[in-house]
Order: sequence, then structure tokens, then C-alpha cells
Amino acid sequence: MPGSGFYSTSLTFSPWGSTENSGDKNHQLNFNNDGIFYRNAYPLDSQWGGWGQLLMTDANGNTRIGSMIVKKNPGTNDSHIYFGDLVAVSGQPSSKICFGGYGIQNAGFVWIPNSSLDKGKLLLSFGGSDGVIGNEAKVTFQSNGHVGIGTTNPKNELDVKGTIHSQEVKVDMKDWSDFVFKKEYNLPTLEEVEKHIAEKGHLENIPNEEEVLRNGINLGEMNAKLLQKIEELTLYMIEMKKENVEMKNRLIKLESK
Repeated sequence: MPGSGFYSTSLTFSPWGSTENSGDKNHQLNFNNDGIFYRNAYPLDSQWGGWGQLLMTDANGNTRIGSMIVKKNPGTNDSHIYFGDLVAVSGQPSSKICFGGYGIQNAGFVWIPNSSLDKGKLLLSFGGSDGVIGNEAKVTFQSNGHVGIGTTNPKNELDVKGTIHSQEVKVDMKDWSDFVFKKEYNLPTLEEVEKHIAEKGHLENIPNEEEVLRNGINLGEMNAKLLQKIEELTLYMIEMKKENVEMKNRLIKLESK
């Protein structure tokens, strides 16, 4: 018999008798400690079909389907669908669908379909308090498509509060720094570079420390700016090489006289 307990009771409905199958199936209910179960079969079948558990609603309005519980908060329109133990569910704000863990406070998966504060938010948390109440969700999916890892309020398509470890990162760029090598590029003189450093405390077109600490950096943009400075430095080195060769030739001529 299905369910658990020392005793169970079955109720069989056999409206068409047991001599033929033309009158459709017979039906059977079983009552035990785990609830009400149902199965059916044709009269001439060698055995009944498998048991299936029916919906159970208690006096508080909670509905149980196997290990799934639909929890209704008294006096509110909030409800929760919870897969697991029914612990610490009452009084939680807004509706949720929760999976895993032990009670909603430690649910591994929380979806908030409708709330004035967190409409459409999907939270993944692994231990600790409920993602919205304790702000301890590990992954947050917002209705606007933003995803947060380590943060419940992502401002971009992907916000990560912590370290990203990757074998490779590809950044799409709109332009690059090779314009430095074009003839029309106005290469600053070293005197101009020195003056800018003395006045500003950083290289031209490179953000200073205050800006970086406040706004962070765009990896693609910063790589392009750093390459620009490397290419400018390369041009300075080429020019210095030419000047050194010219001075060396002059010394050779002077020594040969």
C-alpha cells in the first residue's frame, strides 16, 4: 500500500462491475498517515495502476503534494510554494517558490514572482538567511535581465562582488591605438609630457588615482590607452636612436681630423 502508518483504508468504486472492460475503469482511494492516494484499472486488468497522491489542504490553508507544500500566510495575499520541510515559512514577505535547504530561511533556490520591492527577482542562495531578508543570496537574476553574483542589486548585465578567475577574457573594441603611428598624429614632445606630469601628477589621457578608485576602469579602454603610451614611447626611442647615431657619426668625423 502507498504512504506510511500501521493502518490504511481503501475505498473502491466499481460502477461497471468486473466482467468486462467496455464500461471504462474502476477507481480506488487509499487513506493513510501520508494523505489520500488514488489509482485505477480496467476490470479485466491483471493489476491496478500505480498510486498517485491527491492534494491535501489543512485547516490553515496549506496544500501538500508529496514533498511540495503550498503555504498560505493568514490574513495576506502572500503564498509560498516550497519543496522540502515546512519550517519558518509563515510571516515571510511576498510570494516565493523555494527549493531545497531546511525551511525558507535556508532555501537553496528562491523565486519571487511578485513583490513591491523585488518584483520578478530570482535568487540562488546556499545556506544562511533567505536572500531578500538577509541579503545573503549568492546569485540574483532580476526581471530587467541584470545578473548579480555576491550582490542582490546588480546595476549592469553582470555584476560580480568578488574575484573573477578565468582562463581567457575577450573584450570587443570599437577602435585601437595604432593611430599613433600615422603621419598626421601629433606626438607630444618630452618637454610637454614632463610639464603635464609636473602639473597633473599623471600621464595625459590616463585617469588619475582618484578617478580609478571612484569609478574603476574599463579593461578594453585602459588597455588601449596603455598601448598608446607604449607606442608613443616607442617613437621616442626611435627618435633618440636616430639622434644617438647622428651624434656618434659627428664624433667619428671630429676624431678623424
